[in-house]
Amino acid sequence: SKEECPDEGNLPDAYPEKQTGAQHLRFIFHRMGLSDRDIVALSGAHTLGRAFKERSGTTECGYGPKKGTKFTGLCPYHPAGARSDSMGMGGGKSWTKDWLIFDNSYFTDYLKNYGKDKDLIWFPTDHALVTDQDFKKYFALYALDQNEFFKDFAFSFKK
Repeated sequence: SKEECPDEGNLPDAYPEKQTGAQHLRFIFHRMGLSDRDIVALSGAHTLGRAFKERSGTTECGYGPKKGTKFTGLCPYHPAGARSDSMGMGGGKSWTKDWLIFDNSYFTDYLKNYGKDKDLIWFPTDHALVTDQDFKKYFALYALDQNEFFKDFAFSFKK
């Protein structure tokens, strides 16, 4: 229903107040016909990109190289700095160290540092993927097997 959907242009709340992270993910994605496995696979898209203060307000890191982290201050492929309006512009806070490479690092990076690297962002909804029993098995699978992640991501994305 309209009441259940976020305002136009906004993403569902990464910091749900009335639900656990796992409940929130299921509330948002099960109504779209997606399974728990789909949710975890599609969450792996966080291996790309960053969150920005100006867009979501979920981080203090904003636009520009001086407002990024050690991973996002400059584009890794344009050390002299990318144009301010391009995908590789500096700033924001990423989920992974190499935020322009699509791989399974969203899963492996978390298991290496348990979400404690202050230069990487990690929401309660991300944390739910490693604490909820049903999500956790897929998270571990994708950390161990990048090809399985790619296969499942492609399948889920097509849905």
